[in-house]
Amino acid sequence: MAHWSASVLADACKPGDWDGQPPAVASIRSSILVGGGTLAIRCAQLVSKMGHVVCAALCADAIFRDWASRANILCVDSVEELSVLMNADPVDWIFSVGNPFILPPDVLARVRQGAFNYQDGPLPRYAGAHSMSWARLAQETDYAIGWYRINDGVNRGELVVERQVSIAPTDTALTLNLKCHEAAVEGFRELLAGLTNGELHAGSQAPVDGSVSPRRRRPDAAGCLRWNRSAQDLSRITRALDYGPYHSNPLCLPKVHLGDDVVAVRRLKVSAGGCGLPAGSLVEIHRSNWRVATGTEDVDVWFGSSDGLTLNARTLARQSGLNVGDRLPILSDEEA
Repeated sequence: MAHWSASVLADACKPGDWDGQPPAVASIRSSILVGGGTLAIRCAQLVSKMGHVVCAALCADAIFRDWASRANILCVDSVEELSVLMNADPVDWIFSVGNPFILPPDVLARVRQGAFNYQDGPLPRYAGAHSMSWARLAQETDYAIGWYRINDGVNRGELVVERQVSIAPTDTALTLNLKCHEAAVEGFRELLAGLTNGELHAGSQAPVDGSVSPRRRRPDAAGCLRWNRSAQDLSRITRALDYGPYHSNPLCLPKVHLGDDVVAVRRLKVSAGGCGLPAGSLVEIHRSNWRVATGTEDVDVWFGSSDGLTLNARTLARQSGLNVGDRLPILSDEEA
């Protein structure tokens, strides 16, 4: 563990030009960012743009850590180091963004103005991991993100900023995440303005039922498509598990079950009509995709390898011993 002198945090909290920009206001407030990802970076940039100072960062991933290092922000490696640092000199605010750490009471006690956490879903309706995918699977059309005051480091406090996000039928996990990302930045701008002007008001949460999705929870049949379902249902499942080609999938890949093996689905599109063949029938085999009969309309399916590359669908059919007219396995409830 690093040992911090009392002057380390004080020096880090002095107004500076770590982002090349002068302070936007005369009253400088100090803050610490805890978390990771590009959203944590954008929030840190916004803190500076609005005339405050990021004294230090507890980084949950390399993305935020590398950026913070380049921005000359003091980086700590653990909650224990953060505690030592905070004991040297309190700060005004802590902002928690994509944060897997639990902040202990001694850290929160050293915050002069308050600590705030970003939640990428409406609470208590969608608590836990991968809430955007679960909302998409549940056919939600209304969603929200929020900034909450941190009370004790474990339980959420009052809702201070909320932004509504609509879910379109064409949204994937990736596009919904991007919508929430932008809503989070605008919500954080509102949070900072409220803190600066002393006009931040805590609001009550909607009295709705909620559930917590543990990180180990997975979709029905581990994402394997069940061809006796409707084409719209299969499209919804595929979109809910589509994190895009440039992001790792933390939840589950949509898959086609081939008997002794599975292959990842890269994209699925509902066709204009149905062929009338039994569900699971291979209607057409092309180089790029298969057309498969479902419980309603046919669907076109594109495949990907484990490293994200697009597979030749005609080669896949040949290797799997499949021809037009053959039926793909349909999982029973027990098998699923």
